[in-house]
Amino acid sequence: MRRRRGRSPQHGGPEVSGRWDEWCAAAGSGRAAEAEVLLARLAALPAQGSPHERAAALAALTAAPPRLLLLLDRAARSPGAAQAGGSDVLGLLLRSFAADGRVREAAVEGLAGCGGPAAVAGLALRCADWVDAVRARARAALLVRSAPEEVAAAVRVLLRLADRSRTGALLAEYRGLLCGAPHRRAVRVLVADSDRAARRFGVALALELGEYARGDLLRTALRDRDQVCRTLCAQRLLDLEPDQAGRLLLAGDAAVRELAVAALPADVPATRLVAPLADRARMVRVTARWQLYGRGEPPSAVYRRQLGRAGRSTPVRLLAGLAAGLGECGDAADVPALMRLLDQRRAAPPMVRRAAVRAVGRLAPQGELVGLLGPLAMDPDPGAAREVFAALAARAPDEVPVEIRWIGSVRPEAAVRRAAARIGGVHPRPARAYEQSGHSPR
Repeated sequence: MRRRRGRSPQHGGPEVSGRWDEWCAAAGSGRAAEAEVLLARLAALPAQGSPHERAAALAALTAAPPRLLLLLDRAARSPGAAQAGGSDVLGLLLRSFAADGRVREAAVEGLAGCGGPAAVAGLALRCADWVDAVRARARAALLVRSAPEEVAAAVRVLLRLADRSRTGALLAEYRGLLCGAPHRRAVRVLVADSDRAARRFGVALALELGEYARGDLLRTALRDRDQVCRTLCAQRLLDLEPDQAGRLLLAGDAAVRELAVAALPADVPATRLVAPLADRARMVRVTARWQLYGRGEPPSAVYRRQLGRAGRSTPVRLLAGLAAGLGECGDAADVPALMRLLDQRRAAPPMVRRAAVRAVGRLAPQGELVGLLGPLAMDPDPGAAREVFAALAARAPDEVPVEIRWIGSVRPEAAVRRAAARIGGVHPRPARAYEQSGHSPR
């Protein structure tokens, strides 16, 4: 007969063992009720027998985010929390959450004699215990652990406890311990850890210890999945080899490109700064402009010159970046050049039109703004139309004719209607069913 969902088998079969990951994920969401349910399920496991089930539960706890241990520790202090049995690692870990300090102290002594990430994570958690004796025993037992997987488990928990006053300088002390030669392998394991906080900790420590080769620094700065790790490695690479700035300008991460632009030599030719000046990220454009300001060259002149040279073969992203950059540092005299990008007889790509509209909205005199941008209220690109109404609402809300306001209120795009509603006078038309579903009536 088929077993009912959630009923534990007598011999720890895989039907229920496979659900511990699901229950741990639910409890790790942060809801106190889910953590209490998981704690009750763990405590209900028989102390003797069902070894497969206890092993599956311990494996799920070990693989779960470290936040789950903190949630279970809090749930165990609620009135009526169940007490766990068993002398294995799972039983000791659960008893280390107990409200009674003597029970926790005995559990810490038991965990000190056990190996594995789960035992070490329990010891790290008790390093923030409110009882001095428990805290001291856990701290002493933790500092002698050197196995890479145990160090990683400890760091994950200690990082979550770093802001608690009872831990003191334990994280710094543990970090200093990892700087020793016997722990270099553990540092390399931290660099590849799946936990984001632990991995950032490991990368920073590895950089301090010189564990990265220069090729690894470049590869991490360009391709790593975490922005903090990319930035750390890019900065270290530029400190060692400033000539690598040119390669880092090709990075997908704007923060890395910003560091690369700042590391360029002061006498770098202005032509080499064209791409950073037209970068899609504003902070990269700002850094590139400061390079020119620092040597007395106005960046607006570079923008004007490059826009004057632009033709049909100019990349769309470069043209849009030049328009956006000129809008950030130009003046009213640049409006005619920007309006040429908005000529409806030779429509520029949508990305270029959006940047040009935004630039005109910043630079055009207030009295001319409606005359320049009003005819673009019916632009077929929703992004460009949204920029039109955003600029009018920000700088000339009282001068916008009711006809233009009405156009904005009846546009099918919700973002455009919201921008037009900020001008005032005409309320946006409610969205119909076809607009909410993303389909057009045409």
